[in-house]
Amino acid sequence: MEEKLQTLQWLLLRVRIIVEEAEGRHIANQAMIYQLSILRKEMYRGYYILDSFRSQGHGEDKTEDLGVSHTFSLSKFNPAKRLFLSFGDTNVEKEVERVLNNLNIIIVDVSEFVTFLKNYPPLYRQPYSMHLFLDRCMFGRQMEFARIMNFLMQTEPPGRESVQVLPIVGPIHVGKSTLVSHVCSHERVRSLFSQIVWAGEDNLANQSLNFKGNVHVSKHRDSVSSEKAAMLIIIELSEDNDEATWRNLYLAYADHISTGSKIIITNRSSKIVEFGTTQPLVLSYLNPEAFWYFFKVLTFGSADPELQPELVPIAMKLSMGMNQCFIAANMIGGLLQSNLNVQFWRRAVKFAGLHVQANTFRFGESLNALLRRNRPVYLQRMTSNDYCVILDNYETNFDDKEVPKITFLDVLYGSVECLGRTEVLAWRSRIPPYRNHICSCEIQKPQSMAIPRTDPKTTVTPPYLL
Repeated sequence: MEEKLQTLQWLLLRVRIIVEEAEGRHIANQAMIYQLSILRKEMYRGYYILDSFRSQGHGEDKTEDLGVSHTFSLSKFNPAKRLFLSFGDTNVEKEVERVLNNLNIIIVDVSEFVTFLKNYPPLYRQPYSMHLFLDRCMFGRQMEFARIMNFLMQTEPPGRESVQVLPIVGPIHVGKSTLVSHVCSHERVRSLFSQIVWAGEDNLANQSLNFKGNVHVSKHRDSVSSEKAAMLIIIELSEDNDEATWRNLYLAYADHISTGSKIIITNRSSKIVEFGTTQPLVLSYLNPEAFWYFFKVLTFGSADPELQPELVPIAMKLSMGMNQCFIAANMIGGLLQSNLNVQFWRRAVKFAGLHVQANTFRFGESLNALLRRNRPVYLQRMTSNDYCVILDNYETNFDDKEVPKITFLDVLYGSVECLGRTEVLAWRSRIPPYRNHICSCEIQKPQSMAIPRTDPKTTVTPPYLL
């Protein structure tokens, strides 16, 4: 079995070299983009299996000794959980053999891909590194990026007067705004449209068409273009809107913009699919294999995980408990990267387990589900028995001058004292649209913690007193 794992590691390294080289180049061919997505998928799957198997022999029992072995467990119906439980029986050998066969086929068929790859210019001048690449680009959305680019680059057939509309649907924090922002920052998009305008919920209420006013946020304006040049309008909706409201807005826009203009509309609800003139783009959270690769690169940075065998299973256990949440991955990944100490990491996973356990027991929902619904959550501080209660979480623009100086990690894992309700910086995105994620929280003693937004007489008992 060990020989198969070494072969798997060697094949994964070869595929990784090709993938990282390709991601550092500007590929325009759609067939190559599709082939690259297949390479990524098998690479993520291979590393997930390899790291999962080796985690069984490095420190897994020690993380269970901390009393959090069940806290970060996934549902038995989750394929990632079934894979994790299958180690120790014959299923794992079949899984390894299947991935080995797939990778061997890919390696044989990839020679032409590598040859054509040399014809495409590099994206960056500096030496390419995957963990630095995450600071510049959105992870795991290359196919979706290409789909939006195709929509924007399509020319209108003669005689067509209607404005083309692309609906993008997906749950909260899946990356709809981030994906569209990446597309809008592309040189080809900026050269094609004289103006890129973002519109929100307020525009549905007043149907304002003053693109030079404050109601719309202009991300790009070509000063030399005429007023009748093609425009790109991004409409972000967070609530359900009926068809009549959308039709009125659409007609108002369509009558005032020139031929060749495009509209992208984003929403959490699938109802906006009816508003599109083309097939919708549906976004979902990353699968566990891709998310684990992202979190591992983010957490270890320039450090080699192979030289830190005791840290990999701890990071993997944390990854399995995040429900593919990018914000949690960036926050926890940054914390762990700052201290590559196995004792610190074990303590971090212990407290993460207590956080999930306490909120799930009290509210009957996972920690991420509560945060995504903007419900209060209770997190025990590492340096004391006090609790940090998150009362609200929201986003602000990157250039907002009122960004809190205190970070959420300072409060949760440090010794910073906060009096009353305090705004803290949870995370600051380094990629477009450069949002600040803010938490409104307060410190409460463990004896009696009132639950906001529910019954004020209800109290929460700390998990160690349950």
